[in-house]
Amino acid sequence: MYTRIFETRLNLKVLWFNEFLGLAIDQKIENQTYPLTSYYIWPRTDAWEQLKLELDSRTWLAKEEKVKILNTTTEIINFWRINRKLEFSENLSSKFPNVFVVKIKI
Repeated sequence: MYTRIFETRLNLKVLWFNEFLGLAIDQKIENQTYPLTSYYIWPRTDAWEQLKLELDSRTWLAKEEKVKILNTTTEIINFWRINRKLEFSENLSSKFPNVFVVKIKI
């Protein structure tokens, strides 16, 4: 009997609006992606803290991966504070290539 080790990765998803950000995390295992959290809306809620609580409850995730995704979340929030009045910023994709930005047309 052997144990197969799967490559996993956490991905941050962002909904970019002038008035708020939607932030959620997916877990990618091999070629499949699974929603790990709901979207949390910042600044209406403390999205960073909510994401941290959800990650902490997933004991199978590596601490380093949790820290990395939370640091990226902080960087996205700070970037949004400065650039929020812009329409979706193409700079976001170039500055954060591992972040999946969901574009919604209203």
